[in-house]
Amino acid sequence: MDKTLELNNKRVLLIDDQKPFQVMLKGLLLNLGAQDVQVKTTGEAGIAAYIKNPHDILLVDYNLGRGRNGRQVLEELQVRGLMKEHTLFFIITGDNTRPMVLSALELQPDDYLMKPFSHRVLRSRLVRAYKRRMWLKDVFKALTNHDYEACIEACQKHIQSNSRYSNYCRKLQIELYNKTGQLNKAETAIKELLEENSHSWVFLKLAETRLLQNSPEEALNILNHLIKRMPNAVEAYDLKTECYLQQQQLEDALESARDAITMAPFSIERQTKLAHIARDNGDFDIAKQAMNNVLQIARKSVFRNAHHLCNYLRSILDAAENSDTPQQISKYQTEATMELQRARYDEHLLHADISFEDLESILLSRIDSFNGRLREAQQRLNEVVGEKLAHNQPINKDLLPDVIAILLDVGEYEKANALAANQDENPTLDSYTSKILQARLAAAQKQQDNFFEVHKAGLDAYQQGDYIRALELFRKAMEAAPMNSGAALNFIQAAVRYVEETPGGERVRLKKECDNCFKVLEGLQLSSSHSNRYERLLEQTEGLELR
Repeated sequence: MDKTLELNNKRVLLIDDQKPFQVMLKGLLLNLGAQDVQVKTTGEAGIAAYIKNPHDILLVDYNLGRGRNGRQVLEELQVRGLMKEHTLFFIITGDNTRPMVLSALELQPDDYLMKPFSHRVLRSRLVRAYKRRMWLKDVFKALTNHDYEACIEACQKHIQSNSRYSNYCRKLQIELYNKTGQLNKAETAIKELLEENSHSWVFLKLAETRLLQNSPEEALNILNHLIKRMPNAVEAYDLKTECYLQQQQLEDALESARDAITMAPFSIERQTKLAHIARDNGDFDIAKQAMNNVLQIARKSVFRNAHHLCNYLRSILDAAENSDTPQQISKYQTEATMELQRARYDEHLLHADISFEDLESILLSRIDSFNGRLREAQQRLNEVVGEKLAHNQPINKDLLPDVIAILLDVGEYEKANALAANQDENPTLDSYTSKILQARLAAAQKQQDNFFEVHKAGLDAYQQGDYIRALELFRKAMEAAPMNSGAALNFIQAAVRYVEETPGGERVRLKKECDNCFKVLEGLQLSSSHSNRYERLLEQTEGLELR
């Protein structure tokens, strides 16, 4: 071995699920002088082993069977801040397809080995990666600690000494200038480089800087020329997407985002971006598929979370609610219920603070409310969150947007608005869900305004003792919001006062209408004040033969 890397004092972790390859690679490592080689067959076991005893070298196969793959192992160590600055991480694979390679490389492992490889190739790659890691120890330490200013300074020292890794340091320094908003310094560094050479990555960083300087047209020109030279530069397509978004060219942004996804599909951030753009562009089916991709990517990753499942279900219902034909609506609703059934034993829910039964009831309630089965929707909703709504208790954040949507559909606008206002003050929703929720609120605004205008007029008429007018207005209010509990209580109360004031008045119609109002209220969890009114009105209407 090269004297710069002595494997006899290095701890090596090999993660691979194939016994023959484990034996072969371990033999190569032992021949190179390694004495401490640990083998794990799953990504989860490998992560646990690294946490217990951080290794110097990780050699991780990309495909690891049913658990986390090699990319997800690296991703988890990075996201959780577990990766030590001295550790070398190699991804190994026999799959050389473009999506696999680009998706692995964008997390920037120390190197990437294609099977099969020889004793000589393994040796040279290990030595090369180790030399860079040791030479740039101060750079990697600052970067691992997210101390970007210290990292910029460390890069500058290597640049000034004109070390063999000065180009790497220049690139990293420009990235950090852009990341920290030091755009003038980034531009100066880029101009100096352009005078010396014309590496493709320099133009990529120039485009990134121009975009951050709000010059998307100039950035696009640079990127289009760059893509001709580097057709696999997925970062260039990501930047093109951002340029088009800055210019509000949604169709072009969608096309660019889809190109990037085709090249490197295993990024939650990239798939979520596509979902946003597609939805803004009115392509709800593409948005739905992108959120499904997010769910599938997240299932085995550090980003595993119940809200990815909830978001996918919402995206399906969002597509249904924006469909043109009953056939499309039915297709999407069936897709949502089937996905929900698949999720019954989903690991996303095993450790979440949301039960499958609650999620199922809320989803079915949304389908009921959208299809006009308002009473069924209200009953399901009441079973899950009725008590919390009655007593102003917090709603589970994974159910909150769907609860608001159902309340809007059934006409409980006061409750929906109160929950939405609380969400604005204490934001817990991701941006995609917030976008869907805001669209629902905007779509219901006209009907809300009509309800509140008529309902307030009914209250005013009641206060003035004009009970006939009040009843007429409360009827109109309930046409706009058939399941609004406040309007139902107010109608019954106006009917009681009218009959008390007009003993000989017509009661047959009022009795039928009061019965319908009580059906709205039947079984609902009401606030203490509304509950007291409800009990009092039960007695009064019985005494007046209004039910």
